[in-house]
Amino acid sequence: MKRLAGLILCMVLTPSSSVFAAEPDTSLPDAMQHMVTAPDIDFLALRDPFASYLPTVVSSGRSVVAENQLRLSNHEREELENFDLESLRLVAIFSMGGERVAMIEDSTSKGYTLHRGNYLGKHNGRIEKITDDTVFLVEQVLNPAGDIIDRQVTLTLNEVNQ
Repeated sequence: MKRLAGLILCMVLTPSSSVFAAEPDTSLPDAMQHMVTAPDIDFLALRDPFASYLPTVVSSGRSVVAENQLRLSNHEREELENFDLESLRLVAIFSMGGERVAMIEDSTSKGYTLHRGNYLGKHNGRIEKITDDTVFLVEQVLNPAGDIIDRQVTLTLNEVNQ
């Protein structure tokens, strides 16, 4: 208690100098001459720690997905890109002019012929290879993070008696 009273008495008897003075005071100890002021904080811009963070993630994710979808649709859409792959049926594969050609039917039994390089399905599926009984597609899809990834899909020729 005596020390506290002595400290208060010293502070009162010290010549009038502010502890928070802008210019260094030689009467203050070295540690107090270099005092740092706290940075300004914008409390309105801070996120509420009790509110869910998911709406923020969803909104930023939607903008990334929309931007990547624009990059995916950089070619002229073909008619078969309006169909899901599940609604299309591989009917035949034959050779025409030295290259393999695939014949596909939609759900209304309308037939289409496809060559290597044609697009098929709603996920920008591009035909990469046609073999004796299989059509290989590479689809560009968005993963949950919104990044574009390649996914390989195959359409296989079904037996006639099945």
